[in-house]
Amino acid sequence: MKRILVACMAVSLGVCVIASLFFVGHAQSLPAPTVDRVGFPAGYQDAFKLLYVFDNYQNRQIRKVYGNDVAASVTPGQVFNFPYGSIVLFESYTVKEDSNGEPVLDDKGRFVPNNLTTIFVMRKEIGFGADYKEIRNGEWEYASYRPDGSTATAPSGTGTCALCHLTGGGLALSAASRNVGAQWDYVFRPDLYFSNGTGAVPKGVMQHYVFVPAAIHAQPGDTVTVYNYDQLIHRIVADDGSFDTGVMNPGASFTVKAGAAGTVISYHCTLHSRMKGSIVVDDPPLVLGVTGVTFNSSTVRIGSSFSAAFSGSNLTDLTYFDIRFRAPGSTTDQESQNWQRGVSANHAIAAGTATGMWTITGVRPHQQSTDHSGNFVSTSVTLTVSP
Repeated sequence: MKRILVACMAVSLGVCVIASLFFVGHAQSLPAPTVDRVGFPAGYQDAFKLLYVFDNYQNRQIRKVYGNDVAASVTPGQVFNFPYGSIVLFESYTVKEDSNGEPVLDDKGRFVPNNLTTIFVMRKEIGFGADYKEIRNGEWEYASYRPDGSTATAPSGTGTCALCHLTGGGLALSAASRNVGAQWDYVFRPDLYFSNGTGAVPKGVMQHYVFVPAAIHAQPGDTVTVYNYDQLIHRIVADDGSFDTGVMNPGASFTVKAGAAGTVISYHCTLHSRMKGSIVVDDPPLVLGVTGVTFNSSTVRIGSSFSAAFSGSNLTDLTYFDIRFRAPGSTTDQESQNWQRGVSANHAIAAGTATGMWTITGVRPHQQSTDHSGNFVSTSVTLTVSP
């Protein structure tokens, strides 16, 4: 049940579009209605119930999922048989990202919304979905709209939605992936709705009577969210009594704010004595800073060598330095990774090196040889190579 998602209500324009390319050997259009019988639900933000907000790490989206009164009335025993008249939609927001393309988190550990781009809508009525033919899943039809209510995906393009809801992802339709048409009501993550899961990206889960991972490592001030992805209830209590989740149904979550570095927050399940976990708050990573680069000589001949020294904060003989540079006569920056290890090192000028002025335009220090994710610190240091 935890996989159930408003999965691609008219294409999350990623996985579900790809699915169409593999549909039983066809790269053509999938069967779909030609008339929009869903309709843009004007005023839904006031008239519908906000069911949950889901941070989609894969697609770099925030999905705000709403249901009309009929859809919101569904109970745990009905999740594969929504009442007729149900309308479920999600607003798709882009999210703010850092320089490495990772989602920026707010002080509650949630994605930060950027722009509302698309509204995906699905509606269930008697007889709906017949035009999807062999990829029909329940009596649903799909559409997507722009925030102004104009159509984003024409009805004829929503076969990808039906296929995604039918197979639960970007699978080709096969004997293994096929479900039985109108008996398959693949809709959304009911466990989040019924159990009040936060929808935040998890740092850990409970499954098979264990915490995974048993020890979660966090930075000071991090928000840590743990979900019950087991098929039974748990009740998690901090060893020091600082929190008690109460009974957690499948899909429920609890959130802990990490404290100072060195803190260990231990917890256990009161219903299952061997279930024990912890949050270990690590020291924050050292911030490496470069304030200067110097050479022992401003001019060096081919066949000889020179030494380079870096100054700054938290730099050691184990620090790696990437450089950004320009060759003589060039206006284009190039990059040399792990050009030097340690704050001071010698470099030989090999035969065939271009003569003239070489310029270092940036330096990037890092502690791991394979980590080149940081930003360059701008600098301007020259070295002239002579014959």
